[in-house]
Amino acid sequence: MDRRDFLRFLLASPLASSLLSIPRLEEAGSALYLIADNPQDSLPSILAELEKRGIIHGRPFAFRGPHPLAKELRACLLRDGWEEAGRTASLSLTLAFQPLLQSAAPSFTLVKNGHIRDLRTRELGTLWQEMNRRNSASSCLTIASFMRPTPFPAPGRSATVFVDGHKHETLSLKKNQVRRYRTLNGEIRIRIEDGKAEVLASSCRHKICQSSAPAFRAGERIVCAPNHFLLTIDGPRFIDTVTG
Repeated sequence: MDRRDFLRFLLASPLASSLLSIPRLEEAGSALYLIADNPQDSLPSILAELEKRGIIHGRPFAFRGPHPLAKELRACLLRDGWEEAGRTASLSLTLAFQPLLQSAAPSFTLVKNGHIRDLRTRELGTLWQEMNRRNSASSCLTIASFMRPTPFPAPGRSATVFVDGHKHETLSLKKNQVRRYRTLNGEIRIRIEDGKAEVLASSCRHKICQSSAPAFRAGERIVCAPNHFLLTIDGPRFIDTVTG
């Protein structure tokens, strides 16, 4: 099956809409579509080649939903130095499974920036030939999604405090200080030390904000919903939030 036939096969499948939504374009840079009953036999070689081509950045991986061969895939990835990291922002690879309603010859192709890339050259060409010699038609489709590298978050410059929905003040992260804020539902006390902001004490019941990690990167937040309190870290780049 050549790459055009491969794409026509996927688009003709009743599952096409769900297949092409994994990964979503805003989440992933590229995606590998692998038709094989035993993807663990061929995936490591394909991933190694994609690393050489600069498609893969980093080694954390996770499964996006159940996979019938998750145990085997996990074992081969861990053996090759990958690290299972759960659903985090630092993921480099996610694996998903879709059953095909119509079996097809074993094959694989890469979708990058909306374009189909034929990988079956050099070593991977030999791998594709071996897959077709060893295996009959398969109804197992494994989708390996490769995340775009995330720029390293910049440290924040200041912390802005909102109380009861109103901006209260902006504090420099360069000055160590402790501040206390009265709210409609109680009180909250924060500390800024060594460029990091954290909640020292809060009148809220569960103390989630108090147990949250210090915030120091641009875009991070600390939230205390019962006290209607919000602290945001300001800076040149905005990324993940930390909520409590």
